[in-house]
Formats: sequence, C-alpha cells, structure tokens
Amino acid sequence: MRSAGYPARRRRSRGQALVEFSLIIPIFMTLVVAILEFSFFLTVKIGVTDSSQDAVQLASELGNTPNADFSILQLVEKDMGSPIDRTKIQSVTIFQTDLEGDNLGSDTYNRTGSWTLNSVTIPYSLSGGKGYAEANRCNIVNPTVCGGVDWIGVTITYQYHWMTPLPNLAGVGSSAPTIVQTSTSRLEPIQ
Repeated sequence: MRSAGYPARRRRSRGQALVEFSLIIPIFMTLVVAILEFSFFLTVKIGVTDSSQDAVQLASELGNTPNADFSILQLVEKDMGSPIDRTKIQSVTIFQTDLEGDNLGSDTYNRTGSWTLNSVTIPYSLSGGKGYAEANRCNIVNPTVCGGVDWIGVTITYQYHWMTPLPNLAGVGSSAPTIVQTSTSRLEPIQ
C-alpha cells in the first residue's frame, strides 16, 4: 500500500516544486539585476569622486600657472575609465571657495565644442566668462599680493545612465540620476 501511493505523491511533489520555482525565479532575478545595477552605479559614483579629488589636487598644485584649467580638464578626461562613459560628463566647474564651501567665482566648462592647446584637443568649452581666471588665483607663493591664500574647488556633473533594464521594468523610466561631486583644497603649488 505504501509503494502504490508513493509515485503519485512524488509526481505531485515535482509539480509543486515547478510552481514554487516559477514563482520565486522572477523575484530572485530581479534581486540579482538590482544588485548589478547598484554595483554599476556605485562604481561610477566612486570614479567621479576620485576624478574630482584628483582634479582639485592638480588645481591646487598648479595654482596660477597659465592654462591650468586645460590641464585640469585633461586630467578629468583621462581619469574617467570604464564603466564610466566620458560623453556623459555634463560639465566641470573650477571655482574659488572659502572655508565654508561658498562659491566666490567660477569657470564652468561644458563638454561641448573643443579646446586645443599645443596640438592637444579636449572636448570642453567655457560656458560664460572667466569668473576665476588662472592669473587671479592667489597661492602660497604670492599670498601678500592677494591678501591670503585661495581655496579652490572642482565640481564634476555627470549624467548616469542605466546599465540594466531594471529601472524601466520597475516603472522608474529613463530618468537616471545625475551625479554631482565637489572636492576642495587650498592652493599650494609645487615649487
């Protein structure tokens, strides 16, 4: 009697497992894809943060060197590696700041057009006028001329784009977040 009921129970058990699997697999796959998307986003955010920190370090070292902004923008372009898409950089702002982080004058470069210097071309153009020209930057070399040492900041604005189809499936749509990262430092050029 026991052996007669066993095969029927086993078949029902297989069907039950198949139904349970079909209910769980979409949730599991959604979770895996969400983890992947978060990993991509975090990697891009860290890359933009690192690039901003490297750019402000170079800016503080260059001080009032002519064409310092060109070198800073060139470094931002070089720093952005995979999975970061350089074409998604919207702008780079180089600005004078105080200890509270207030913007006292800035130069914003949009990633449009081109700027060529010594046969090197970068895809940036100045938006508006020079609010913080290189020649007006006060560094540790000439603090008495300016009345003190400037603090400089670099802000990178990056438009993230989704790497997986999860946001569209979840109803978020194509509105990906914008990453804005700012770093500041005191102007202390290498002598």
